[in-house]
Amino acid sequence: MPNYYETNTEEIITTLRTHINGLSSIEAKNRLKKYGQNRLPEQKQKSYLHIFLDQFKSPLIYILLTAAIIVFFLQETTDAIIIFLVLLFNAVVGTIQEGKAQNTLKALKQFVETKAIVFRDESQIVVSDTEIVPGDIVVLEEGDKVPADLRIIKSNSLRIDESALTGESEPVYKISETIAHPKLGVADQKNMAFKGTHVVAGNGLGVVVATGVSTEIGKISKGIISVDDSSPLKTDIAFLSRLIIWTVIFISIVLFIVGTLHNKPVK
Repeated sequence: MPNYYETNTEEIITTLRTHINGLSSIEAKNRLKKYGQNRLPEQKQKSYLHIFLDQFKSPLIYILLTAAIIVFFLQETTDAIIIFLVLLFNAVVGTIQEGKAQNTLKALKQFVETKAIVFRDESQIVVSDTEIVPGDIVVLEEGDKVPADLRIIKSNSLRIDESALTGESEPVYKISETIAHPKLGVADQKNMAFKGTHVVAGNGLGVVVATGVSTEIGKISKGIISVDDSSPLKTDIAFLSRLIIWTVIFISIVLFIVGTLHNKPVK
């Protein structure tokens, strides 16, 4: 995706095949089919019981559970309890971590949901943010939540609170002028507005340049989904599992070769 903050508004409007008076309803519907709804990536919600049981899906954990049961029947109760507690602790930690990631994504989706004023058929209408498409011209007013990533094309003392996205404590004054800089961070892109941020003062217009997972907050959501929620113990158990399997295979091969060299029968 090009750096829209480096590109002048006339070129952006041409590139996105739109107009200062917005898209037609027919074109908007066609683009909605092409780009999909302006939603953050979704993850199938799991119950905490499901998440908890998933923590035990490991061959080595099966082995440890079997060993704990055997040790218990051998009346080594203390050892059996220790093994059970370690496995339980690992499952609880894994459940908490995965549950937090799941809840964070859900909260993020609810946080950015909004409605927006856009130009369609040269008139202003209110639509759900899910129906917004690249090329839409969005009206920004005080109190609005930015519905997608926008390139500002008009600003009247427009200030936007981007703290949820960038951590900046002060609202940012937005401009419509081009910024000639090849590598600017999100916080320094003064002529851009980002999905999920809030207009705290002024008003303006913006052309939609990214929706859904292509937005900055969409990329964050995608990262949350793909985050590795394995606990350190679970990771170590997985590594130990692989180590044991390869060690057993190596020893078996060595014993087979040694036995063959000494003319030992295979059976």
